[in-house]
Amino acid sequence: MSKIELSICKLCVTAILGFTLASCLPATPTIGGIVQGAVYGDLNGSSAIDPGEGALEGAEVTLGDCGPNQSQVTAGDGLFNFTDLPEGTCHVSVAKAGWIFSGSYPALTYPVPVASNQDLPTSFSLFLAPVTDLIPTDTATLHPSIPTDTPTPEPSPTSATPMVTPMADAANCRFGPGITYSSVGGLAVGSIVPIHATIAGQSWWQIESPQNPGTYCWVSAAVTNTSGDLSLVPVIPVPTGVVTGVSVSVSPGSVVHGFCGGPNVVGFQVTITTNGPTTVVYHVSIYNGDDSFRNSPGDATLTFASASTQTVDPGGAYHTDCGNFYIKAFVTSPNSASAQADWTVLEP
Repeated sequence: MSKIELSICKLCVTAILGFTLASCLPATPTIGGIVQGAVYGDLNGSSAIDPGEGALEGAEVTLGDCGPNQSQVTAGDGLFNFTDLPEGTCHVSVAKAGWIFSGSYPALTYPVPVASNQDLPTSFSLFLAPVTDLIPTDTATLHPSIPTDTPTPEPSPTSATPMVTPMADAANCRFGPGITYSSVGGLAVGSIVPIHATIAGQSWWQIESPQNPGTYCWVSAAVTNTSGDLSLVPVIPVPTGVVTGVSVSVSPGSVVHGFCGGPNVVGFQVTITTNGPTTVVYHVSIYNGDDSFRNSPGDATLTFASASTQTVDPGGAYHTDCGNFYIKAFVTSPNSASAQADWTVLEP
């Protein structure tokens, strides 16, 4: 804002309200948030600090979405501390060669979302598990915080566990094993994760989604490296895509100006989106406003060669009298989904 514009702003507010208003100036973002915590060596993959485990040295903690990305490498106490942050939601990731993210406390998604607030510093724990069956030979990086006389738990996964990591660039993680499926996430460079399954020929690997734990996606063998005993990987059938979106619309619109007692023409369009190759079975049904059934042309099919969206006319022009009506589109295969559109016919 120029000096002239600022002066005019102050004069206008003074003339109307009798005082100047600070809001004429651009708002200054709140600075001063704190994100802090500690990284622990999770030898048995339990996502907790167990006897014989403790702070992990040499882990690189990266903070994003709070201004420019920042990184800190943990010392012997495993602590990290980012300060003077803009207020908002930040995301924290952690990496160390030979280790893999195994959880956080409190349990959160990954990268870990945390609040930056100057009045309420955020503090949490990150856990990294080794990717072999040996406690790291670099024992100086692990600083047990809970003395114990009990045997150290056997870590997991073992060296025979099939693992996968990107070659040079982050790898797309797709809903199914092929580029005809939608990308639903990604495997970051430096991430080493267990292989859950494969298809015949081992050209794609199924892993747990890094962005959505508890769900699975596929990375290409052509852009990744593997380790461990790949003969242990179960072979599963190639999955089909599923419907991820369905909608229905009425033409010319939700209000049709016509004539009571005469045929008033409307048209319909059904739009279906899938995340991979599949055959969709669907049908539409038309109802009066009181939910009484009017008409249905029966099942129809749409074939998708890849993840895409198709829009179809399910039955041509439809004629009604004055009144309230609605149409519903039902997808019955490969999964269930539905959508509805309402319209009213009235005289001008």
